[in-house]
Amino acid sequence: MLVVANVLWALNYAITKSAYDAWQPLAFSATRFAVAGLLFSLLVLWREGSLHVRRADIRLVLAAAFVGILLNQLSFAYAVDNTTAGNVALILASAPAFAALFAMVAGHEHVTRRHWLALAVSVAGVALVVEGGAGVKGAGYLGNLLAVGAAVTWAGYSVMLRPLFARYSASRISALMISIGAAMELPFALPQLISQDWGSLHAVHISAWVYSALGPLLLTNLLYFRSLRRIGASRATLYMYLQPFLAVVFAALLISEQVTALQVAGGVVIVLGVSLGRLMPGATVRE
Repeated sequence: MLVVANVLWALNYAITKSAYDAWQPLAFSATRFAVAGLLFSLLVLWREGSLHVRRADIRLVLAAAFVGILLNQLSFAYAVDNTTAGNVALILASAPAFAALFAMVAGHEHVTRRHWLALAVSVAGVALVVEGGAGVKGAGYLGNLLAVGAAVTWAGYSVMLRPLFARYSASRISALMISIGAAMELPFALPQLISQDWGSLHAVHISAWVYSALGPLLLTNLLYFRSLRRIGASRATLYMYLQPFLAVVFAALLISEQVTALQVAGGVVIVLGVSLGRLMPGATVRE
């Protein structure tokens, strides 16, 4: 299940990039989140009977959706539009290193010098990815910067969700985040929804949208959290390292993106930094 989930996530970078041939970025993002949120909510209502959260948690739920869905998707959508899918995937792999820093700020973990080293290594890896892709067709510094923004917002989102996961099922939280985030994204996407040339969408563009709505947002969440309960977070994390490199391979095969040795080296350095932060001793959880 973890391998399938990571393959589906990795595919989404190239598929989203190809969809932008006909889709406007926010029109694509907002509609897929709206449909996925509706389907996920119906699934949770059927399985759990409720999407209710305590009144005391509503502010945190809204804040998490704002950071992890709205800000993250604004960054991600335009990152994919302004640089290569491979660069976005490799840079996003640095998110856990930023999450460790945010967890320290939030008081969830005590982060030692080793974790600062891990963050520094990951940031160095991001720099290598950016430099390695500088001459690649389709790569751009704005897109790379937005990809860093997507990594940072995803890291913050991951830390914000910790208290909620202690009280609610992963499916309920995912359904709420996707649905609320879709509603928050709608005002930003409305101009593009109005100006979108719907007649230009052919079967391949609609298929890309269907995949992006159902695969990375719905199916992967169900697979990932179900497997998480079976094998634990530490082992599940190891499978996540497949994602950036699979994404680069899929981008090369499906949309003919050029891949440089320096980009790959940067990806290796990012994963090394994340591994240092997660696998080396030193962080103690204070939940």
